[in-house]
Amino acid sequence: MEHEPSYTDYQSSSTLLLRCSLDSKGSHTSFEWTDYCMPVFRKLQVFDEIDGDDYIDSVRGHETLRFLLTHKKNVSPVRLAIDDRFILKIIGKYQMKAFLDMLPKYYQHMKKYRNSLLTSFYGLHVVKPQGGPKVRFIVAKNFLRTNLSMHKQFVIRGSSNVHKSGDVEDLNMAFQLSAPLRSILVRQLKHDCSFLEDIGLTNYSLLLGMHISSAPFETVLHARHASSQSINDIFKSSDANELENGDADQDAASDKDSVSSCPLVIEGKLGVKMGARAVRRNKECNFMPSQTTGRDPQNNVILYFGIIEMVPSSSMLKHVEHIFRSLNSDSPSVSSFNPKTYSARFQENVCSIFPENDYDGNML
Repeated sequence: MEHEPSYTDYQSSSTLLLRCSLDSKGSHTSFEWTDYCMPVFRKLQVFDEIDGDDYIDSVRGHETLRFLLTHKKNVSPVRLAIDDRFILKIIGKYQMKAFLDMLPKYYQHMKKYRNSLLTSFYGLHVVKPQGGPKVRFIVAKNFLRTNLSMHKQFVIRGSSNVHKSGDVEDLNMAFQLSAPLRSILVRQLKHDCSFLEDIGLTNYSLLLGMHISSAPFETVLHARHASSQSINDIFKSSDANELENGDADQDAASDKDSVSSCPLVIEGKLGVKMGARAVRRNKECNFMPSQTTGRDPQNNVILYFGIIEMVPSSSMLKHVEHIFRSLNSDSPSVSSFNPKTYSARFQENVCSIFPENDYDGNML
């Protein structure tokens, strides 16, 4: 029987003293390195087949330490130079507390939905140089990691002013998936957003990377590696617990049947190396007929995407004020701070870029 993380695991931390050379002169700096909740993160690493020893070697390497100790105020996520599987994000004291508070529910969600679109977190650490301030940081999966050229990147949000922010206006296209795959995607998006509502989070977004493929669309939609996972397997993995408990939606059986007959295969999990057809649309979100044939090689794309910005960025006081205002006002200007409203708009915006279509695998 699989060992579940205990209350103690979620409270655990371990500290060791290390030395690192931070300059070309060869002088060494002593610092404390603290790992938090490592038994929990080890399990999260296993979900994505990350070797624990390799992880520590990469994250605790000298190059990483030099970056952390010389970029203490860098709040933007940074790809780990020596191992591009990982992203580092420096966080504040309140963010760290909020992250630890959500970790138990996050773990249970990621365990239940192995094809979740949520950011995969692999570790929480604190570095404190001798005589210096603490640097707190999270390590997450770099889901845009690929040997393909990433021609375009887009960010889709759920705030009420999304059309004015440029995120959707810049994304003047939608992406056609097969009906079975879109159904699974929408289902998983709903599960993930329910979790984000439950923990009271807003202002998260979907980061989407697009590679323009020269291969025929039907080739893009098929397996590229022998280890690829079929849509049917994804369905079983994502909703296994619901099906076992008899709580799955009534349409699960029909979805499963249609999935089984579809030759579509994707690599690994949802949001990773997914073949699609790009369809242009105007500002009114209407699709342009001349672009929907799929015969133009430029329409064939490979997508990588996931939900990011899952750690609160405001102070506790500001966060509480926003929640209070959203609960006591119907104004659109503050509704983005209402988790349920934000979630609904986010799902609507994401679904709009993956519209329903008649593709059944035999169009071309």
